[in-house]
Amino acid sequence: MKSSVSVAAVVASLGMSSLASAALVYGGGTETGSRFNPGQAGVISYMNCFTATGAADSQLLLDSISVGIRRGPTAGFLTSVGINIYAAEMTYDAATQSFGLGANYLVYSGKLGADASAGFITQQVGTGAISGITLNLERTSNAGLGGFWIGVEFTGPNAANAINGWRVVNAPVTGASVNGFGMFNYNASGSFAAFYTLGTGAPSRFMVNVDGSLVPAPGAMALLGLAGVAGSRRRR
Repeated sequence: MKSSVSVAAVVASLGMSSLASAALVYGGGTETGSRFNPGQAGVISYMNCFTATGAADSQLLLDSISVGIRRGPTAGFLTSVGINIYAAEMTYDAATQSFGLGANYLVYSGKLGADASAGFITQQVGTGAISGITLNLERTSNAGLGGFWIGVEFTGPNAANAINGWRVVNAPVTGASVNGFGMFNYNASGSFAAFYTLGTGAPSRFMVNVDGSLVPAPGAMALLGLAGVAGSRRRR
């Protein structure tokens, strides 16, 4: 597993425009044959997510998130594991062209049980409706795109058991991403680093679907309102 902290380009294609209501803003990547578990308890893995933005779209109002967890059996039963899902703001240092982790929100905490199964499955874990969380988008690194992070933490006695892992996928159909991922507290570092990869040229993205609404920041909305008033006055 390799790490690099200087990635400035997003290479996936985009197929969407600014949104006025909740819709899919990131996701749709096809599954590969791999999964990822950091092999350590207390580590949060983060997928970088970018969505197309209009000139005034500086925030993402979250509606729901789902992640794909690849699960395997032990003695005929899927190995149980706890799952925490996070949504976080993305930061960017233009001087070093490096990405960081900003405000971080726990949006789901649950457990996948030891259900009977003869083989591996990919299970979608959803947050359900999210209320009251708005992320400031990172809009400096790539023109026309807004970036944020979605994180997964495995918890409980089987947290480090690689029989369960975050499903690895190819480039997203909706939105864009760097082919890499971040981690917080890897090797008990107590810090965040981006980007790790699963090998040179290997798919290093995780299965994530995010629904939400792109909105202007409150200050931008006020400025738009003032511009509208000014325009109205000029027309009289």
